[in-house]
Amino acid sequence: MHLIMTQIGEGGFVSLEKGTSEPLRRASFLPKDTRISVRARSGIETMSAGYQFRFGADTRFTLSKEALLLHEGSIMIQSRKIGNRIVIKSPESSLRISGIGTCMLEVETNGGLKIIGILGRLNVGFGEGGKEEDLLAGELVFVKPGNAGLGDKINVNLEKLVETSFLLSGFQNGTSFQGSLSSVVRAQQESIGKTYRAEVGDAKESDTFEIITLAEENKEPSQPAVEKLTEDSLIQNRSSYEIPATDPLFELLGRAPQRTKPETSEKEVIPLTSNPRPLPGTLLRKKN
Repeated sequence: MHLIMTQIGEGGFVSLEKGTSEPLRRASFLPKDTRISVRARSGIETMSAGYQFRFGADTRFTLSKEALLLHEGSIMIQSRKIGNRIVIKSPESSLRISGIGTCMLEVETNGGLKIIGILGRLNVGFGEGGKEEDLLAGELVFVKPGNAGLGDKINVNLEKLVETSFLLSGFQNGTSFQGSLSSVVRAQQESIGKTYRAEVGDAKESDTFEIITLAEENKEPSQPAVEKLTEDSLIQNRSSYEIPATDPLFELLGRAPQRTKPETSEKEVIPLTSNPRPLPGTLLRKKN
């Protein structure tokens, strides 16, 4: 059951028999086995058990007992329970999604699907019992039509996506969700900078972004040598190492070390008693 929480713009409507339609109402449930349409420049947000859904402009879908039939358009799915599992069907493909996280899906011109990971780690699989893969934040995968499988993963620019996507920025986001979006964008930027010595550039195409290599003077300082130690460096042959002839203390002090007796005063001398108290350890010993 999908409870309508928010409607943006003119919202959506339900297609009825004989070509008539009925507008959706806030705080009502979406009907099953009936085509639902979102108007242009509009959107709707629903809540289901363990889920939150957003349906973008010009999206048409049908809710059934077995799956969410996405005829055209785009949706956002936020799963909050590890045991969640949902099936999304487009005109030419089928996709299973499970796990905790947030993703967006869009129907392609060829009838397939495009899914983008936004937050968390989701598990996606195609067809009935087909291959499954993890989908992380910033990864895009195409579901080929005819259940021909999943395409290669492509990295997308999350910063551009969050700024331009209606599903992410067109609705009112809670403080926690907005903070998570900012964190994942920042994490992607830092990861690219540290791993590739580069930064995210402009999005040349809708599905990819360019990586600009940092200039030599803009590179981050090299990490300490201790962080670059590998297993090989730890077990390398050190037979050529020779112990220095000089005393290490001589090198440290600049002279030969001297042993001196500490000066004590009468007040500092503690006389020993004839029957000293036993140490705490002796209290635990068994008597013979």
